[in-house]
Amino acid sequence: MGPEGEAGPRSGSTVISIVLPDRPGGPAGPEKAALGPLSEDGVKMFRERADHRWTGTERRPRSAGITVDQLSITGMALVFNPAAFWLRRAIWLAIIVCLLVWLCVQLRLCVLRLTEGGTVRTWSRRTVTDIPLPAVTVCHGNRFKKSVVLRHQPAGAASWPSWHRLGYQTLNWSSFDGLDQFYTEASYGWDDMVFFCMVNGSNCTDIGTLASAPTLLNGLCTTFNTNVTVTRRLVSAQLMLGFHELEPLDEFEHNGWHVYLHPQDVHFNDFLFLSGLTASVKVFGNRLHEVKVFRRVTEALPNGEGKGCSTERDALYDQQQCLGSCMMESMAAGAPPSADQGPPCSVPWVPRTAYPPDTTSCATMEELSAASMDTHQGVDETAFLAWTAECRCAPPCRADQYQLEEHEKWHAEETSIYLSFPEARNATIGAVMLRLSDVEELVTEREAYSADAFISDVGGNLGLMLGGSLLTFVEIVDCVIASCLSRREKRARACPK
Repeated sequence: MGPEGEAGPRSGSTVISIVLPDRPGGPAGPEKAALGPLSEDGVKMFRERADHRWTGTERRPRSAGITVDQLSITGMALVFNPAAFWLRRAIWLAIIVCLLVWLCVQLRLCVLRLTEGGTVRTWSRRTVTDIPLPAVTVCHGNRFKKSVVLRHQPAGAASWPSWHRLGYQTLNWSSFDGLDQFYTEASYGWDDMVFFCMVNGSNCTDIGTLASAPTLLNGLCTTFNTNVTVTRRLVSAQLMLGFHELEPLDEFEHNGWHVYLHPQDVHFNDFLFLSGLTASVKVFGNRLHEVKVFRRVTEALPNGEGKGCSTERDALYDQQQCLGSCMMESMAAGAPPSADQGPPCSVPWVPRTAYPPDTTSCATMEELSAASMDTHQGVDETAFLAWTAECRCAPPCRADQYQLEEHEKWHAEETSIYLSFPEARNATIGAVMLRLSDVEELVTEREAYSADAFISDVGGNLGLMLGGSLLTFVEIVDCVIASCLSRREKRARACPK
């Protein structure tokens, strides 16, 4: 309590005296003495608060959205700050303008790359522990046995060279019951060509299966297939094949053996051969071949390079069926009209499922020419490409192929094979040793500039140039829209109807 009984300040407390200066019509005296030390700004504030009676609300203008100085771009608030030094504002403005121009250039390049499209391929390699064996198809270079061909030629006109030139035209068609019978008798079987086949010391027939593959270009072939896997070998081969010739051939009449390597789930035929989906090794007589093979897996995009591809499981089989139908249509369109409109006969190299159930085998040369459209002598690669050029047959998106990495060969006399097989001294033999690599090559097709790469580049350019992100675009669009709406509203208030 004060000396006069009034309440005084408590110990440790602070008393603020505010004195208002005179104003017209306002009270003076004690009020002025009490509020005098307040500055003019403070007096102005208190007067405004007094006018609003301290309980009133101030009317704020309606927000028009994000203004330019509120954008989350580094330096933008400083540029629009009138209290900042002018040179500093000018430098920041020049920096922001230059970065915006460069950003527009980079974004334009990104958009151009995205619209151009295109694909690229990447190569990579991986090491496998269990190496799958390829399917091995063996065909004889002569296609048919000389003894059988001469037996079915006319008496006194039998000639092996004429058969090579004219083919089925040299046969006596009355000596056999249909083309199927001749094809079966004259073709080489597995035992007629192969006298040993070993996989890691095991006989091929004990661990795998043999299947016939009749073809036009290679005769009757045989495919060895197995699910057995092998391991890595550095100097020795995992698969060995030995060939022998049992037919009495004269000098220069032997044409060797063909070995084709392809995936296990692919059936060998003429379309597979002409499409280049096999790796081939020509084994000559009295020669030994050592071949190193690796596997290549190609994965393409369905809408990638070329005419596109198919992701179906049986895409390769569907493609071969499509090519066969398309090729037959192209051949029929180019064939001369025939007076004989009877039902066609069947040929051995075309699957029986392609014919009606009651179709019989060709029994004359005229029937064979009509049924094969004069292709019984063979089809070369040029004709195949011409016939299938307009075919809309999608290849499989995933393709497994075997490639030859190394190939060495020796004369049989330069090796010790006659010590292992003495009976082969007076015969025509051949051998191939396949060494499978444990390295697989992966070829993957991808988009040259994908949408993910586009978004990444745009975000990277925004962050590098302006310290922003993709949301900065949203802020800029919002600022532009809000500014347009604000100007439209101001014009509407300035020009009332």
